[in-house]
Amino acid sequence: MGDLKQRAFWTMVQNAILSPASAFVIAAAILLVGLGVRVPLVDAPPVAWLVALTPIWLVVVGAGLANREANAQAASQIFREQFNVSALKDAHLRAMVGQAIAYRERIDSAMNKTADSALRLRLQDVADQVQEWVGRIYALARRLDAYRSDTFLANDRKVAEQSIRQLHERLARESDPAIQAEIRDTIARRQAQVASLEKLADTMNRAELQIENTLTALGTVYSQMLLIDARDVNSPRTQRLRDSIVDQVNSLQDVLASIEEVYGDQQVAAQSSPRP
Repeated sequence: MGDLKQRAFWTMVQNAILSPASAFVIAAAILLVGLGVRVPLVDAPPVAWLVALTPIWLVVVGAGLANREANAQAASQIFREQFNVSALKDAHLRAMVGQAIAYRERIDSAMNKTADSALRLRLQDVADQVQEWVGRIYALARRLDAYRSDTFLANDRKVAEQSIRQLHERLARESDPAIQAEIRDTIARRQAQVASLEKLADTMNRAELQIENTLTALGTVYSQMLLIDARDVNSPRTQRLRDSIVDQVNSLQDVLASIEEVYGDQQVAAQSSPRP
């Protein structure tokens, strides 16, 4: 998530530089120098306006960078760009990822409203972990969305099951032992393909349930963050909150790893199974 933070920082810098107040100072400097207006009182040449207005411009930009609300909006903008909900075809998955992003933004808002600097630092650590959490949710949703959009997988299972039936019928009619052995071998490979596809379907069902459970946990984390005050900075309560997030992130990663493993097994099975 380091890249996300860096992009958010440069977006904040860009927004501060392009803010109306910054643009006004820059425009004033260009206009005064362009019109040849000398600096009053000291009667300095027009170019001296650049020296006089630069500190003001730096203060304006600095104020923009220090604006927590503006910074939160910039981070939210980058966050939503990285986790593009519209890329998901499944409406239910879009809704779940959108809800996860909304929780992340609420957690950011709660953190930015915290006056105590030590507490805000600890909550920033929690928010960073939630950010990784949402990233795993999005990765899982993308994988699930791709699976549901893959018509070839559903067709592969249908073809494999039909092929098994046909091969059993052919085996019953075949009298040559060598051909019988070859048919049995083909049936075994087809059955392995079907088993792999069934395992993949079960894993994907588990993935959707994991996303649902994670959203519930995100809501719990958000409510707990609202209850934490300055006295809880180094308390077991804050540590338990962080540990809970780590457990959820690891759980999501386990599901993703399972999906990748099953996808790999399914591809091997499909490649080894002959077409009828």
